[in-house]
Amino acid sequence: MLYNRSLMPGKPSRTIQVVSHGPSCLDGVMAAAAVARFYDSHKVFTTLAGNNDADHVIQNLTLKSDDPSDENEIWITDLSWNSAATGAHLVELNERGARIYWIDHHRTAVSRADAPEFKVPFAGKVLSEQYSAARLTFNFLKRMGRDLPERQRAVFEAFQPFVMIADDHDRWIHKIPESSEWALAVQTLGGSSSYREILKLREPRMSRKLRTAFESGQDAMRRSVELAHATMVDRKLDNGITVRTACCFGYSSEVAAHLYKGQTRTIVALFDLRSQGVSLRRSSDCDVDLSILAQHYGGGGHAAASGFALPDLRRLPAERLAEILGDRLEKSADPG
Repeated sequence: MLYNRSLMPGKPSRTIQVVSHGPSCLDGVMAAAAVARFYDSHKVFTTLAGNNDADHVIQNLTLKSDDPSDENEIWITDLSWNSAATGAHLVELNERGARIYWIDHHRTAVSRADAPEFKVPFAGKVLSEQYSAARLTFNFLKRMGRDLPERQRAVFEAFQPFVMIADDHDRWIHKIPESSEWALAVQTLGGSSSYREILKLREPRMSRKLRTAFESGQDAMRRSVELAHATMVDRKLDNGITVRTACCFGYSSEVAAHLYKGQTRTIVALFDLRSQGVSLRRSSDCDVDLSILAQHYGGGGHAAASGFALPDLRRLPAERLAEILGDRLEKSADPG
């Protein structure tokens, strides 16, 4: 959990808890940073959670203060949850005085907006595929801040170029040339460290630490692409779709772009040995809704980019290695 505090004298005490998509998602990091920038004069605690950790992280949220004079807010950005128990816990926190906000842009969240686990008395909620979560969060906060003093509002609104970088990359617009570099830097440095670096910046120019991470990330991404090509398997389905699977070590979006380049009607499924999750991507002409496919395995995302975790996959390399070595050893021991 990350914590930043810069209390201004005379201001009422307010505690903000942010749970955003991570651990190394540029959009999730920028969404969390937008909230922290807006509440720069208050206590902000931030946790970056993967999709499969969302229920656990949210259910473990507690109010930082039971003092009635303290204001508690919980912001969940770029992330949803699956368990009814999670929704019940949020209701309980609300009954104890917490104001709860939820902003997400994943199709699996938008399509399930009326599910029982989301029956929470939110103080604010935005579910839309129109923009990235960072941009949706920034726009929502900008509306909230209309009555702020002009100087304070200007400081927050100066964060917009950061948000547009995240929006440009997350929606694969790529009209901002450096957006891919920011995504690569955040993946390499890690969400928590990147979040802290971004909050120090006043203009969207990478700090030395972020720039160094980007440069080292280029080499790490190259190795991940090489691993994917070395482990790639194609399976042609009767309906004409090709399922292309491979292993990678981080940088799944960038690796997938290499694997579906020039392909037609192809779904790329990458098992990320670093995150232990599966990332789904598709070629531009493929109309399979990957969010539905991922949801079948307890994950989610967008029509063209989704992910999930499948614990059984973690054992497969070890099981295959046991078969290979076992066969060799049995042959060696065979006197014939």
